[in-house]
Amino acid sequence: MARIVTAVYLIFMLVAGWRLYAVRWTVAGKVGAALALLLPIPLLLLIPALTHPERPFADMLRMIGLALLVCGILCMGGGWSAARIRARRK
Repeated sequence: MARIVTAVYLIFMLVAGWRLYAVRWTVAGKVGAALALLLPIPLLLLIPALTHPERPFADMLRMIGLALLVCGILCMGGGWSAARIRARRK
């Protein structure tokens, strides 16, 4: 189940990056929307791990949260760049 949720999250970040490229907003608006879409899930894992580092599995939660954050950023950037390349061809 955890793999399915992770895969859905990363696919959602890819699609969100693709759609954010097509929106006619300012760059600041696009970055703000990207952060609002990207941060909630990793922060659900990072905040408890950083506030209570003495608890068991805090290090694992921190690593999973950071991995989701980095992979989400990469997926969103990949979707944005794929949309940009496709727009150039047309």
